[in-house]
Amino acid sequence: MIPPSRSTWWSGHEGLVQVIAVAALIVGAAYLTWRFGWSIRSANPLLFSALIAAEVFGWVSLGFYAFLAWSVPSTRRPLPLPRSSVDVFVCTYDEPVEVVEATLVGCRAITTPHTTHLLDDGRRPRMAELASRLGARYVTRADNAHAKAGNINHALKVTDSELILVLDADHIPMPDILEATTGYFADPKVALVQTPHDFSNRDSAQHTKTARHEQTLFYSVIAPGKDRHNAMFWCGSATLLRRTALLDVGGVLTDTVAEDFHTTIAMHARGWRTCYHEETLVQGLAPHDLAGFLLQRARWARGNIAVFRTRENPLTCRRLSFGQRVSYFASLFNYFSGLQRLILLAVLIATLLSGELPLHASVLALIALWLPWSVLAFVATIALGRGTLGPLDSSRYGLLTMGIYLRGIAALLRRGAGQFKVTPKYGVDLGGVRIVGMVRLLTTIGVTLALACLLRVLDVAGVVDLPSLPGFATGVVIALGVWELYCIANAVVPMVRRRQLRVRFRTPLLMSARIAGTTIRVQLHDLTPEGLGFESAGPYAVGTRFDLLTRIPDVGSVLDDITLPVEVRSCTLPSDAATHRVGCRIVELDQVTRHRLVEYCDVVLATQRLDGSRAPAGLSTRPATVDVRAPASGSAAS
Repeated sequence: MIPPSRSTWWSGHEGLVQVIAVAALIVGAAYLTWRFGWSIRSANPLLFSALIAAEVFGWVSLGFYAFLAWSVPSTRRPLPLPRSSVDVFVCTYDEPVEVVEATLVGCRAITTPHTTHLLDDGRRPRMAELASRLGARYVTRADNAHAKAGNINHALKVTDSELILVLDADHIPMPDILEATTGYFADPKVALVQTPHDFSNRDSAQHTKTARHEQTLFYSVIAPGKDRHNAMFWCGSATLLRRTALLDVGGVLTDTVAEDFHTTIAMHARGWRTCYHEETLVQGLAPHDLAGFLLQRARWARGNIAVFRTRENPLTCRRLSFGQRVSYFASLFNYFSGLQRLILLAVLIATLLSGELPLHASVLALIALWLPWSVLAFVATIALGRGTLGPLDSSRYGLLTMGIYLRGIAALLRRGAGQFKVTPKYGVDLGGVRIVGMVRLLTTIGVTLALACLLRVLDVAGVVDLPSLPGFATGVVIALGVWELYCIANAVVPMVRRRQLRVRFRTPLLMSARIAGTTIRVQLHDLTPEGLGFESAGPYAVGTRFDLLTRIPDVGSVLDDITLPVEVRSCTLPSDAATHRVGCRIVELDQVTRHRLVEYCDVVLATQRLDGSRAPAGLSTRPATVDVRAPASGSAAS
């Protein structure tokens, strides 16, 4: 998959991106110099100190961002490494059988010789049976010490291949994943190759557009920047590792719940190299709702920040290069953005209510210094993102994660690694007012800010009496308050209004099928191993059952005839359509047919979608078109 950063306007103007970034940093430095030297007169000392600390944080963050996103090098596949032995580790604990099944089907379709191992910390008989059915070795252990890290360390003792592909239970590999990545290990100093995480459920809580999600910026821009400094770290899954490199640092480190990040620092300190291959080679499941998203990010924050307590602290760890040290610290520094946002909002609320100013400035000074810095910082953020970041995406997810990032900072005061909690993989998202409780800190601040703005407006109108503010300052702080309220609403309201009622995202496609025993042909418009939808000239009663006959290609493009027994669950006639839309549940599939269907939906269609993204922008969002004909006879075979 060609990353979105390659096909945007900004990616074609690399020099302009760099000029804007440098200009923003220079103007920001001038603004901060003025702030320190000339804006404290008559300002409240506490508010002044808090605001300037938050502003310095923002300037430093932009500097780190520019350092990593300065240029985005292209990825080319190296020649595959001949005669390499590979173990594939699929780590699972409590994920549904259907999730693990799809991943094992994907592993079975990998074209390079390998051995798949299902590492089941749940010790479930159904998983053992599933592994046997799909050609994987079943590996378990007596306890769950150190969660995923301990699971992998145990598997290292019972396997022996030179390379190890680590996959989360929901990360379905594409058939050519090893062809694309083994060649890096021709260099004996390469410890690991990381590939991007991408997600098949494109209606998840972290998707901002169909083909863009909250992690797109990292995998399309930040990760290539880290690669330039030999500072790319293991991201938990979709990673090919060298066994000897893992063993050289004592296996996967277990002092934190961010074992991947932590272990990579130890590898770099031992002189190993890491690589980033910017080609989408897995399809995972993003957190489907806000609760899952926050759970995952809380684990990342708690685990990564805890690295400061270890000997792999990037500020003190020996034998790291300057670029590695800056890159790692930049990643950890970002988790303190929640504290910065809290300070900015608290200063704004305090100013509105108390009339105390955090700075002294004339209108001319604000126009000449603050306004250019604010505008350039905003434009530089978008430009450095190369189109992977929407104008308000950073603010939206920054506000949603503010509370959990603060809890991550608080975890620095506690000893111990903390508990590893698996992110839920399936479910529905009903949205609603329960979202308010998930982000209590944000909603509390939002309500307080709204009241503060209202009171200040009423004060201007003479209805209430608040401590006075200068006229121009009154307009500025009210305007800032309204803007922040808009940003908070932009973060919370879409989550409240979300209604995602299907347990599984249905991949759009165009495929013909025939109803068994008839000459009626229908056009399928979406499909999963659990259900499908098709268009029909006439209605179907809910509960009606029949067989659909069609053909699907396998990973080798060989067409298979299959029979899909379905039950109608819904039938609607949209006001703007001439045909009925029929939703069906697939029932009573035999195992062979189910595995074929899983392979088609989760591997073949995913590969086609990713291959199609190499075409002009926008094509990848169209439904996949399957060029097959429904069988002409009454049976599945023609």
